[in-house]
Amino acid sequence: MKIIQFVLIGAGLVPFVTGCLSNPTALAPVGPDAGNRAVAGTKGYLQVFSATEKSIPFASDDPVSFELHTGYDINDVAGKSVKFVANHMSNMDQWPDTVALPAGTYNIVAESTRCGLVTVPVIIANGKTTTVHLD
Repeated sequence: MKIIQFVLIGAGLVPFVTGCLSNPTALAPVGPDAGNRAVAGTKGYLQVFSATEKSIPFASDDPVSFELHTGYDINDVAGKSVKFVANHMSNMDQWPDTVALPAGTYNIVAESTRCGLVTVPVIIANGKTTTVHLD
């Protein structure tokens, strides 16, 4: 009886596990929120809430550590590297960086909390912020 339970539980987990392990054939691009007010300028902005990792405390007896967002790559649609973003300013910065980019379509390669390394197409519009949540 226990073997049957394990088989059924294992079979039920397969769709969840393979959803993260397989590469999606088509992923809709993430663009700026429709309610996002535009600001004047010739660039758009990108903010990526990537997976986090604990920072190293400053002193060995210091119990405080911070959840730092992991860095990510920004590539153009042809796959050429545009920029690497560290995604935090210091070991005490828990907020992701906001990056200015020319308007266009890009692919970001970042760590997701649940699915590991993922590639997400993003659309950057002048004066607007595109926010991606992977945490």
